[in-house]
Amino acid sequence: MKYVGAVTFALMTLGLAGNSALGETQAPPAVVEVARVSEGRGAAIISLPGTVISKQDAQISAEVSGSLVWVAEVGDHIAKGEPLAIIDDHLLQLQLRNDWAEIERLKADIEYNQRQMARLERLAQQNNTSQSGLDEVQSRLQMLLQEQRIAEVDRDRTVYDLGRARVRAPFSGVVVSREADVGEYTQPGDPLLRLVDTESLEISVNAPLRAARFNQPNTRVPVQGGGENITAEIRAIVPVGDSVSRMMELRLTLEPGHWYIGEAVTVELADSLVATGISVPRDALVLRDNEVFVYTLSADQTAIKVPVITGPGHGSDVAVQGELEPGTLVVVRGAERLREGQPVKISQRETSAERQAAS
Repeated sequence: MKYVGAVTFALMTLGLAGNSALGETQAPPAVVEVARVSEGRGAAIISLPGTVISKQDAQISAEVSGSLVWVAEVGDHIAKGEPLAIIDDHLLQLQLRNDWAEIERLKADIEYNQRQMARLERLAQQNNTSQSGLDEVQSRLQMLLQEQRIAEVDRDRTVYDLGRARVRAPFSGVVVSREADVGEYTQPGDPLLRLVDTESLEISVNAPLRAARFNQPNTRVPVQGGGENITAEIRAIVPVGDSVSRMMELRLTLEPGHWYIGEAVTVELADSLVATGISVPRDALVLRDNEVFVYTLSADQTAIKVPVITGPGHGSDVAVQGELEPGTLVVVRGAERLREGQPVKISQRETSAERQAAS
């Protein structure tokens, strides 16, 4: 019995050892996704909130007094030069008739004094009249001529006011709001409506003053918003900020059709000088035990730990310093579970993509 028990124990021990060795050999490698280390010129990037605005956004006011007889509706598209509102011009029409009548009266008076002066000049040549009488008529004639010029100015002003009784659009746009309605009496300066040009757009973004050193007008920068990504040109930089926020304003030219006025977007601006170096995807970085590193692959497909020092970020990539070469494969998925020397298997989808990128 003792012999049988010893044999049984030995077989069980061998079985356990065999199972352990079998388990070690059958442990599958870690499945990972990889990307290549890239080389290029880049700079630190800051992402800042921006707002889509119109380059032409005006509060239209009345320029003459009168009762409103028509006002454009909210949402109306008004072309440049077309009426936005019409003010009753009946009193102005009467004033214009009065101005013309005053001009005609003065013309008649001037003609009479011109004839009178001609007669006095003939009599003066015959010494039949005094020089003072002639001077008086000449002075009267000059005064009438000046009064005629004043009357003509009054007439032109009335004609001008008649034109302003029809409030016209200074640019093409959409009526966004109305401040007055038909029947209301307006005075010069009273707000009537707001007109916004929806075709001439810009992006306004406030940035730190230091960004003025690294961004120049006419350069293009990435803009994201509402699931859309475009590049927009910096039209102007206003390198003046207040003493509290230390922020300045930038204006970016925006073509219509991307976002609505007032919509929020994100603008990426350079925040450092452009430098040459290598970068890796952000997902390749592993932070563990106060250390930053990436995993590369050996010839026999095992993980190699490479410590790196991170630099400025640009989009989904981060500049790094370390023992890496451009084109080296780094693990971007599954790195958080890896250990140095652990066998890995690159997913087939990523392998195909990497082959296309390499070719």
